[in-house]
Amino acid sequence: MLIILSDLHLADTSPYNLGINRSNLNLPGRVYRTFFREIAELIKDGDVKHIDLVLAGDIFEITRSVLWHQGDLRPYVHNDEVTAGSPHERRILDILDAIVLDPKVGDTAKVFQSLPELFNLPVNIHYVPGNHDRLANASVAIRNKVRAFFGVPESDEPFPNQYLHYRDDEVRVLVRHGHEYDHTNFGANLALWPEIPLIIDKSYYDMPVLGDIVTMEIASKLPLLFRERYGDDEILGDTHLKRMYQRLIDFDNVRPNGAIMSFLFSTPGLSTKEIWLIIEPVFRDLLDDIAKNDDLAEDIVLLGNFKRFSAKAIASILKARVWRRGMPIWMFNALVNPAAKKSGVDADMDIIVKEQFLKQNDNDLRCLVTGHTHNAIVRLLSVDDGVEKYYLNSGTFRNVIMPTPGYDKFGRLRSKARLLIYEEGEQNPEYTRETGWSFDFNARLGFGAEAENLIDNLAD
Repeated sequence: MLIILSDLHLADTSPYNLGINRSNLNLPGRVYRTFFREIAELIKDGDVKHIDLVLAGDIFEITRSVLWHQGDLRPYVHNDEVTAGSPHERRILDILDAIVLDPKVGDTAKVFQSLPELFNLPVNIHYVPGNHDRLANASVAIRNKVRAFFGVPESDEPFPNQYLHYRDDEVRVLVRHGHEYDHTNFGANLALWPEIPLIIDKSYYDMPVLGDIVTMEIASKLPLLFRERYGDDEILGDTHLKRMYQRLIDFDNVRPNGAIMSFLFSTPGLSTKEIWLIIEPVFRDLLDDIAKNDDLAEDIVLLGNFKRFSAKAIASILKARVWRRGMPIWMFNALVNPAAKKSGVDADMDIIVKEQFLKQNDNDLRCLVTGHTHNAIVRLLSVDDGVEKYYLNSGTFRNVIMPTPGYDKFGRLRSKARLLIYEEGEQNPEYTRETGWSFDFNARLGFGAEAENLIDNLAD
């Protein structure tokens, strides 16, 4: 049986703490422990002989770590540049150490390491890096640090960039992270390819991308610049500043990504004008930092693959620093929107249908699974001679912030999608008939998250 998880985004969140007020977006280890116990109870009478657990990317929050801001090193480097003993390798190892030092993450590691005892079955763990943990594949030492987290034996071998599950020497399930369909976060624009091969060349996964820069220089940096601008004491003493600070920390949890600006400008108790007066100086500080760094400005243009006219326009704007005389909201929209890829329920379908296996009626590949978008969904891709082929998105193990239809109000949901795939000979215990090859999918969204985020602790 396969269990597929993605987008845990285990992170070192302590740098965002304000005094005794903590901001920890990691889920407690007990959430994972309960999740796996429920599965163990479900399958105990289902003729399951072994388990393959596939961790389908963005398991660790490496790219967004605040530790990158301590010095000149940056995560948007090619994996091949991270050599043994290099400063980049040491920084990535330090980030992984910092992540595991979080008590919630440390307890989560124990859950994964104890799975063979919990299931009383052999458990094979397969790790597929995503765009946020691409650098986990950069060196032997880094890979073995990851393997130690899950209790997997050391190896010099790289992690595969996709997982292929075989049955009788035929591929039955293909698991990707899903950033392959998002050209902002992948080394190629697959929308331009006539079809997508089963195995995509490793070189595309090792490249730095525009999404690395946006995550690093905008998403992770804005909360830090906000604190530099206003100071911790002033933020702690002002309800509006506290809420704005939490809004910035929560950017990555907003779905769809296109709602990020609406999320920011819907901060409770403040008008759009009041919000912009608070946040505009921070955005100007951000742009000043980018403009002062010639290499960074060049990387943005290069990795963004902008057309010649757009590239020249961006370079001219950065050189002139037009925001010094005031920054209109549209300018920040233009800055954020390249990373705010469409992320609706069916956003990637036009690219997914290019998958090569869908064009081959004589193969046994029944199921494509990805994560990345944080949208847990199931879609039927094709039916040929009674053989159904499905696409499933494994969602996320992370709180999700969703808008009302008018994008004017926002609420929080707990998300922990459960995806089980049964092989022939394994019985889904929920059915009395023979199930054979089948999958069991549950989005498992819930309302009523624990008050563990900073906004709860800081609210008056």
